[in-house]
Amino acid sequence: MIKFGQVTAYNNATKMATISYIRPDACEKCGGCNAMSQTGSITLKADCKEGDWVRVELPDNRFLSATFMAYVIPLIFFVVGLLLGNSLSSGNELWAMGGSLIGLGLGVAGMKVCDKVISGKPEWTPHVAQVYEQKPDIGVLGCGQE
Repeated sequence: MIKFGQVTAYNNATKMATISYIRPDACEKCGGCNAMSQTGSITLKADCKEGDWVRVELPDNRFLSATFMAYVIPLIFFVVGLLLGNSLSSGNELWAMGGSLIGLGLGVAGMKVCDKVISGKPEWTPHVAQVYEQKPDIGVLGCGQE
C-alpha cells in the first residue's frame, strides 16, 4: 500500500512527522477508523521538514494480513460461536445468539492481543519511503490518488 501526503508538523527533537493525506474513495463511507472524513493523518519517524511531500509505504502482504486479522478472524469466531451455541442448545435461538456474541467477543479479544504483539515491529509499521520538496506528479509515479 502506498500513500502520498504532506508533512504538516515536524518535531526535530523526536524526528516525528505528522503527515496529512487524502483517503481514497473506497474509505469514504467505511468509518472503520472512526473518522468519517476524507482526510487523515499519521505520525511517523522520518527525516524531513514541514511542508515536504512524502511517500508512505506498507508492504502489500502486510496490508492484506492486517485486513484478514481485522475482519476475517472475528467473523470466523462469530460463526463458530453461533454453531456451537446452536448445537449445544438443541436449536434454541437464544443460546445460538449468545454463542455467537461470545465467539465474536473472543475473536475481537484475540485480534487485540495480536495487535499488541505486532504493533511495535518495523515490518508491520508504515514508513516514509521517499521525501519530495515539491508535490510529486502522483499519476507519473503510478498511484492514482491525489
